Amino acid sequence: MTSAHQEISTSIQQQRVRLDVVPAVDGTQPLIPEARAWGGRLAQAVSEVLAGDRPVAQLVRFTDEDVFVELNRRVRLLGLTTTATGRGTKDRCALQSVRVCRPNSEVAEIAAHVRHGGRSRAIALRMELRRNRWVCTALEVG
Repeated sequence: MTSAHQEISTSIQQQRVRLDVVPAVDGTQPLIPEARAWGGRLAQAVSEVLAGDRPVAQLVRFTDEDVFVELNRRVRLLGLTTTATGRGTKDRCALQSVRVCRPNSEVAEIAAHVRHGGRSRAIALRMELRRNRWVCTALEVG
C-alpha cells in the first residue's frame, strides 16, 4: 500500500464515528465510545428490530444475555421478520432526542425518543462498560 493510499484511508477512518474500541495513539488506554452517540444508535437499532426492519441477531454483541432474550421474545411474539422487499416503502425509524445520565464513569443511563412514521416510542436503556465497550444491561420500551 502506498503512503498516499494510507493517508487517504486514514483520513476517511478519522471522519467516521468510532463505536468500536480503538487503541489510543499513545498506547496508554483504549478510547471508549461516547455514551450519547452509542446509546442513541443502540436505541434506534432496538426500535428498528421492534419494527421488523433489522434482525434481532445484530444486537447480540451489544446486549447482555437477559436483555437479548427479552428482545428476542418480543420479536417472536410480534411475529416479526426482516425481508429486503418492502423496506424502501416503509417509514424508517428516526432518532428524535437522547438524554444521558452518568451515575458513574462505567455506567450510562439513556432515555431516547424514536419516531417511526406517525408513532413515537420512548426507549430507556442502561449501558455498562465491559472490556472497554458499552453493553446494554437493562432495556425498557414504551
